[in-house]
Amino acid sequence: MKQLRFLLLVPITLGLALMPTAASAAPPEVNHFRDVFTDTDPDFCGTGQTVDVEGDVRITDWFSPPDGPFMSTFSGTVTFTNPDTGLSVVNSFSGHSTETIISGDPEGIHTVLATTTGLPEKLQTKNGPVLLRDAGLIVFEITFDGDEFISQETRLVKGPHPDAESDFTLFCEVMTEALGIE
Repeated sequence: MKQLRFLLLVPITLGLALMPTAASAAPPEVNHFRDVFTDTDPDFCGTGQTVDVEGDVRITDWFSPPDGPFMSTFSGTVTFTNPDTGLSVVNSFSGHSTETIISGDPEGIHTVLATTTGLPEKLQTKNGPVLLRDAGLIVFEITFDGDEFISQETRLVKGPHPDAESDFTLFCEVMTEALGIE
């Protein structure tokens, strides 16, 4: 669950944390990111089981200073492998998101309207069937205290978003079974 929330909130949190303070007439600032990584999760989904993680993520961000909207395109794959069973699941994603501060002060308590379109999550065994697919349009209202996440509420869902509708519990259910974790 933490991994999924992290993947969904990375563009939002990164954008708000890096938001420049230039004059509002300034053109948008554009940033391109690519992260190719490997990691080990020693307690995958709270199971106590170790899972290896590798990924390739690309993000392009547009900032409209000072408090204007933040836009992002994202795509990538993150592969989760159980080293004990050799079973792997690939999470692929691609889409566009916008985040706009709708109330408060970015330095203190504030609320962001976050809209994502595209494919925020598709879990699939390597060369196998699709296990879980969230796609379409989804809108969240997210509250922060500075950079610290406080809460999130779903405001609009169009398309299949079973993981979001399960409050992101379905991710761990599907992943632990597919990776052979008991």
